[in-house]
Amino acid sequence: RRGLDTEVSELRQSISGWYELPLDPPMTDSIRLSTGYQREEIENVASERLTLGQQWRHQLDTGWMQILGLRWEGERYTIGEETQDTSSLLLPSVGYSKLHSNSPLDPSQGYRLQVDVTGAHRAALSDADILHVNFLARGLYTLADKHRFLARFNFGGVATNNFDDVPPSLRFFAGGDQTVRGYAYESLSPKNSDGDVVGGRYLIVGSAEYQYEFIKNWRLAAFIDEGNAVDDVFDPLATGVGVGIRWVSPVGPLRLDVAEGLNESFGGGWRVHFSMGPEL
Repeated sequence: RRGLDTEVSELRQSISGWYELPLDPPMTDSIRLSTGYQREEIENVASERLTLGQQWRHQLDTGWMQILGLRWEGERYTIGEETQDTSSLLLPSVGYSKLHSNSPLDPSQGYRLQVDVTGAHRAALSDADILHVNFLARGLYTLADKHRFLARFNFGGVATNNFDDVPPSLRFFAGGDQTVRGYAYESLSPKNSDGDVVGGRYLIVGSAEYQYEFIKNWRLAAFIDEGNAVDDVFDPLATGVGVGIRWVSPVGPLRLDVAEGLNESFGGGWRVHFSMGPEL
């Protein structure tokens, strides 16, 4: 199998290609070769990134999906008006994920667990020593067919002996549809002395949501999100609350939310968010 993907938006443009070789069993196991280019400019952080790598996917007998990877990333980036740099990293990675649900398109209950670990070392063709960890958990439960409860928790961290050597693609930013609604996309982050967002060492995000199905395939939602990208796990978190509507379309759920960021010091305010894709 082979494919070509592209993304065009005001904030990010990318193009990538991949070639996949099925293994045994072919429905779950494979080797994928990929390459791609991405340009991103968010707030005061701009970067251009070229990647080349491979992944080996293998489903364990326990149901967990194991992904072993090795990729090279070359990145040229600017943070604020002062920091301009380039990085070249050889990044081995290992990831484990498990999805349990009673429907692939619109489940009524289930959970997803995922952990990814990526590293780089100066002794192995890299410009920095980095250990990058990201953990994600999602849960869904439905009561009496109409009352749905969703929860999400995301934690990430970067260990390094010099954070200035870590490129933006491996730093953490929060805010937007997938993290904390009520704040601009990736606007939550530590700032430098000039007030420029620079990315954090840690990501902490939690969310709780209630949905009520008032008509078949249509649901009302109320939610609260809390999180931030920080340099210390005890730093303050930003809170967002809101309401929304969900439509279970033939291609999956579509979500429209109106959210308010409750922390003005973090740039909170009223925002409209649109997203699509499975709940888990």
